[in-house]
Amino acid sequence: MSIISFWSPFAGTGTTSNALISAYAMALHYRTRILLVNTGATGSSIEAALPPTEIEDADSLFRFEEGGWDAIERLYISGSLNKHNLCDYTKPLLKERLDLLTGRINQMERSPKEYRETLKTLLQVANEYYDLVLMDAGSSAVNESLLLEQTDYVVVNLSQNMRELEVFFEHILPNYLSGQKVHLVLNKYDPNAKASISNIRRRFRYKGSISILPYTTGFLDAVNRRDAATYLLLEGLSDNKNVRKGSFTASMAELARLIMDAAGMRTALKRLERGA
Repeated sequence: MSIISFWSPFAGTGTTSNALISAYAMALHYRTRILLVNTGATGSSIEAALPPTEIEDADSLFRFEEGGWDAIERLYISGSLNKHNLCDYTKPLLKERLDLLTGRINQMERSPKEYRETLKTLLQVANEYYDLVLMDAGSSAVNESLLLEQTDYVVVNLSQNMRELEVFFEHILPNYLSGQKVHLVLNKYDPNAKASISNIRRRFRYKGSISILPYTTGFLDAVNRRDAATYLLLEGLSDNKNVRKGSFTASMAELARLIMDAAGMRTALKRLERGA
């Protein structure tokens, strides 16, 4: 299993959206089982882009108070959390491919040590059941460093703001992320801007993994309607072999491939063949 955190040192760079996009892209394109984790409050972060019925179905036995982080912490305290019951407290978004661990209802104070131990146990158990665990580190209610220290791979979300890019490449990357494997995503990418991928590589002499997600009105509208799941399913399942390079659909597939490669997972997990 690989643990992947989506993070940004800057606000408004689409960390949560990119975590959701990546989760659907990898689940739709590869034979993999993924756990997507909301580390913040219930109803926030990833959950805010999904319809309430995706998270809590009136006809199901699942309820917020019976699942999510609150349930995981109760199981951890009782010593009964294991690979056989973990998925019982998550919500399936794509059957046998993608599960969501919802956030907290209970906002009772917990020490960093308590949170760290719960998180470590969760990840150890998830390692026995899931191929990948994706965490939205940008919306956590706790110190994000606790999440990043448990991470195998960090997807760093950035914009084309040159002042922010200077701070990132000159200070944050060498000092804060020097020991981490990273992939950079430029969100709401404008191909006509001077801060293009090629110019960024040249300006900062960056040779690492980098990709884009273009500004897409359809996805923004879907998030606002709380219908991001439907939009991502339609885009991810597109069979059009002539998809334009740089489009949302093509960028979604490329992001999945690059993350899977860099996390060392693509050779282990077979790509799905459409119609198979």
